Order: sequence, then structure tokens, then C-alpha cells
Amino acid sequence: MDLLNYFSDWDDVVEFKKKSQLFHELDEADYMFVILSGEVEVTLRGEPLGAEIEGGVIGEMALINNARRSATAVALKKTRVARVDRENFRRIVRDNPDFALHIMAVMANRLRVADQIIAG
Repeated sequence: MDLLNYFSDWDDVVEFKKKSQLFHELDEADYMFVILSGEVEVTLRGEPLGAEIEGGVIGEMALINNARRSATAVALKKTRVARVDRENFRRIVRDNPDFALHIMAVMANRLRVADQIIAG
């Protein structure tokens, strides 16, 4: 799914300056983010887990299961994101099964990475 195209005219777009924090571990999760431009590093207890670039998503896991944030996200450069709240997320999933499949694929890939980290 082409998230950049889907969210190109999204109403809730936020800009973050370089080194700005999008969210922190244990924050409440009110939004997930689609990166429209820029780059965001995701860390866990200060250890890098990876980075997401234009077209990537972050913050979806805590939004889906109503949990607190499990990681911290920081803009590595000026970054624009589409901010998606829980209500809009549910609407998009209901109206666009490709979006739901895309989010599941993202989460499956993150689980594989976590398995590799745990395995050493």
C-alpha cells in the first residue's frame, strides 16, 4: 500500500524539528504516525531498534492494544508526519483492508527483528 499517497492530503499533519521527541517509552498512546518526510529513530531504553523513513509507520502497536509506548521515537532530521488517532485508525482499517494488511506486515517484521535481538 502506498501510504504516502493515501495520507498526502491528511488533515492532521505535524512537523518535528531535528532531535525532537515524537513519543517516549511509557507515554500513553493516542496516535500512530505515518512519516511523510524525514527520518525517525526508534530506541528502547536508549538502545537503537532501527529507523523509519518516508512512508514508514511508528506508534501503531500501542495504539492497537491500548497500551503505553514500548519505545522512544526521535526525529533524526526535520520530519513531517500524518498523525492518526484511534478512531481514524479503526475507520481506515474498516474501509481499506490493504491498510490493515500493511500494518500487520509492519508488525510481523518488527517481531522478527525483536526475535533476532533476543536470540543474540
